Amino acid sequence: MKAFKASWLLLLLQGVALAASGTAPGKPQALQWTDLLSEQEQAKGLPPPLPANHNFLDEAPGQALAQQLSFTPNPSVEGKLIKLPGYVVPISQDDKGRVTEFFLVPYYGACIHLPPPPPNQVVYSIPAQPFAIKSLTTPYWISGPMKIGSKTTRLGAAAYTVTGSTIEPYKN
Repeated sequence: MKAFKASWLLLLLQGVALAASGTAPGKPQALQWTDLLSEQEQAKGLPPPLPANHNFLDEAPGQALAQQLSFTPNPSVEGKLIKLPGYVVPISQDDKGRVTEFFLVPYYGACIHLPPPPPNQVVYSIPAQPFAIKSLTTPYWISGPMKIGSKTTRLGAAAYTVTGSTIEPYKN
């Protein structure tokens, strides 16, 4: 009986801790990219992507397009179990060529010929398991606990992190 009460108390405390952290067990909350904007930015709407610059590596004048910087996150997504669609930009891979960390971005071409989106429109993710990417043009869903926290690499910066994410091909 004593062990039963201790187990019950432990379960109750875990539930309180999950509620306090904003993370609920079960089904992830589907987010849209606008949900990641701060309240002030939500009132303005998403900034449009800058035009592509295909010749920044040519000898013609020009340079790589810089990331538009807005690290201002939406605090209401902190700690939530989320599901978000987007495109994978691999950051590192294992010896079998599987993705081990990546940025999730809202549109195809970000970090290639287009400048990266603002950091509050980029999610840094470490998947629960390395995965083989079919194509950079294939959209995916990621699911996992959302944390506010910046990550900067040579490809750009992110204002959010999802660690232990699950990956699945995007289906509407």
